[in-house]
Amino acid sequence: MNVRPEYKSFGELFAENNVFFTPKYQRDYSWESEQIEQFCGDIENALTALVEGNVSQHFFGGIVCSQEEGVGNRKIENMLVDGQQRLSTIIIFFSVIKSILLAYEGDEKDLAFRDDLLTDIHKYLVFEERVQREKVSHARLRIGNADNVFFQATIQGAEIARTRDSHKLIWSARQSFQAFLVDKLFENKTLTESLEVVDNIIKLFEESFLLIHIISTTVDDAYKLFMVLNDRGINLTEGELLKAHTIGNFDENNAHVIQITNDWDSILANDASSVSDFLRWIVTMLTGEHIPNSQVLERYKQDYLTSNLAPQDMANKVRFIKEACEKLKLLSDAEWPFESSNNTNQFHKTKLDWLVKKLKHTHSMPMLLAATYTTEVEFQKVVSETCKFFIRYKVISNLHAGLFSSLYPNKAKIIYTQRDRFSVALIQEAFRDVIASKDSENEYFTAGIASLAYSRKGDNRPLKYLMITIQENWDWLTNEPALGVRRRLHMEDKTAVFDFKNTSIEHLYPYSAREVDRNVDLEEVKNRIGNLVILDINTNASNKDSPFRDKIVNFTNSGIGIHEFVLEHDEWSHEQVELLRNKYIELSVRAFSF
Repeated sequence: MNVRPEYKSFGELFAENNVFFTPKYQRDYSWESEQIEQFCGDIENALTALVEGNVSQHFFGGIVCSQEEGVGNRKIENMLVDGQQRLSTIIIFFSVIKSILLAYEGDEKDLAFRDDLLTDIHKYLVFEERVQREKVSHARLRIGNADNVFFQATIQGAEIARTRDSHKLIWSARQSFQAFLVDKLFENKTLTESLEVVDNIIKLFEESFLLIHIISTTVDDAYKLFMVLNDRGINLTEGELLKAHTIGNFDENNAHVIQITNDWDSILANDASSVSDFLRWIVTMLTGEHIPNSQVLERYKQDYLTSNLAPQDMANKVRFIKEACEKLKLLSDAEWPFESSNNTNQFHKTKLDWLVKKLKHTHSMPMLLAATYTTEVEFQKVVSETCKFFIRYKVISNLHAGLFSSLYPNKAKIIYTQRDRFSVALIQEAFRDVIASKDSENEYFTAGIASLAYSRKGDNRPLKYLMITIQENWDWLTNEPALGVRRRLHMEDKTAVFDFKNTSIEHLYPYSAREVDRNVDLEEVKNRIGNLVILDINTNASNKDSPFRDKIVNFTNSGIGIHEFVLEHDEWSHEQVELLRNKYIELSVRAFSF
């Protein structure tokens, strides 16, 4: 490996004819408040030491470049392989100082000193050279396509739309530096004193703030260094490393490589945590295996984004990842991943919201992603059946969640592989097999239902999941003769959409019974499932704490099936509570079967 390290100050680095640009695989700007505060703290501590006469040097780490030397006094192009975060932050910092100084007004002597300081700062922002008698200015640093326009505008003091997280971080860094300088370093100081502070800051960067400039003459050597070095301890994400992997071996001017770069910019515009999840869910779907976070990068390199791919093939695969990420972004936000159609209504969208937002069942994401490559109708069925399965297996029965890591990846791969001929029957069979092996006699499920109870301070979601599912399947559950499971999905009531906002839990024996209506036996079981039904939230409010005999009229023609059972009784006692509980168990075992 042909590299040479040069130990120098930042002042020396920027006094040279260096201009810097980042390769297409480099990460977006990513310094957050913690790193900015540390940077400001380093400057503040060094200023204090300088004023007290305790001059000390501070090492800021290294930057790694692949360098093409210029001729004579011409600029030297440095492909900035590692160190972008540090250099871009320093440039933002000096651009803020420049804007503050330009706004100052003072006497002739102060303004002359200010202009000298602006001259010293200029080299951190711009490199100038003479070309055929004309002075040509070059930005000291050009960063990635997704950030460069915003970055250049920011250091010139312009405010433009912030469309990416990295833009927000760049602008936040500028605002933090503005506050650090004006509100802390220049606070209660005259113009002359503030100029002295700036002079000391420049001296620190010229003399005391040091780095190692590691220079390689080949891109290959620089790339190898990039893969093992981090920027100030911030680890590169899987997405950033995969971006490097998919581009590093190709000519970056190749049209396919430009497409790869743009697609990765689109992927990495999402927050880092989401990108990490998206990439893991995609490779899980493709391999059919549970992939831990630590193995995501290697599995992509080994199984999908292999190094022997031609540029066009690599571009096609990255495009697939980009489009899959777009689908996962919609799914993660519980947004329907198909264009609007007559096949889908609010019923289906509510089920997706349950699964993703309310149940937070992210284990199912690889399988949901795979189902988006089938038909919209099959996707609807996968969402509905997975929702029922999770409610039964985990929410009600509280069985071990470790099963999902072995069940879903394999099914996700099968769904994706068979996308042109997939039927939800495959998923139903898998769920049926799980229940047969884990709860063949419905003992856990029955016990879970029997233990469900109303909590005044809770959202009572398990109760609502169970009761609403029974209601949606009421026609199938009560059909004579009994119909098979295959007919259940076709007979779901999709016309009246029950959600948590328009549905409440009604106590048949009231939660707060009046003294004259109090029943000691029922007080003990009033919050158990056998004393509860779902009801329209407005009707529930009108019932207040009325006794059973007074509220029963509201159950007539309510459209809610279980109310038919309630209406069979003229009074409500402990015996009726037991009967209703058993009715719920009977109906639930059927409704949550596959």
